[in-house]
Amino acid sequence: MNAIYLILNDLSKLDDVLAIFYDNGCGATTLDSVGLGKILINNKVDIPIFAGMRRIIEGNKPYNKTIISMIRTEDKLREVIVKINKELDYDNNPGVGFMFVTPVSECYGLNLDD
Repeated sequence: MNAIYLILNDLSKLDDVLAIFYDNGCGATTLDSVGLGKILINNKVDIPIFAGMRRIIEGNKPYNKTIISMIRTEDKLREVIVKINKELDYDNNPGVGFMFVTPVSECYGLNLDD
């Protein structure tokens, strides 16, 4: 079993991404989130390494969505990843978001008998 984590910056893609999970029989949890850079800028924290980021971040959307999905099989995992990568088209849409996968060795509260 694996968990997909997708930090989606382009909220116009949210419905399409959630449809990919749904169409593949996967549940997903969506959380409101905000990046550290935006928090530091909003709180006027003066850290030299973030000084150059201020101009970049101030013009961008301040919030994003974090989507988490538990996927049982490797085949389904690969299928979902391919479809999300195609939908988000990272190469032509820099900053749209990013995704990573982690293995899950134990899981509680999720019906594993399906």
